[in-house]
Amino acid sequence: MEQQKQARVARFGMAASIATAFGASICCIGPIVAVLFGMTSLAALSKYEPLRPIFGAATAVLLGVAFYLTYRKPAAACAPGSLCETEGVDRMQKINRAALWIATVVALIVFTFPTWSAWVLR
Repeated sequence: MEQQKQARVARFGMAASIATAFGASICCIGPIVAVLFGMTSLAALSKYEPLRPIFGAATAVLLGVAFYLTYRKPAAACAPGSLCETEGVDRMQKINRAALWIATVVALIVFTFPTWSAWVLR
């Protein structure tokens, strides 16, 4: 039961990290997407530029929490025949770790978009 709770918290951390990374880059991605779709009134999203450091810090903190919860050692060893001894839990840990790394890569790409977007969009 404890591992399920830890897995839920780790998944929440991953999702929140991606959401804050999107929030951090909305000032730069938003206007470009708006122009591509012909919605230039959405270019007002650039007013969120001052919030980028706050969202970036929140992304880093949430990813750190997610990594801690995903990779930390269990507090107690599994009792024989308990739920944490089954293969399904080990498989779920592998899936959570892979999802965490994917979320980290997505968050880094989205957060660093303002830095490399000018070079790509030339």
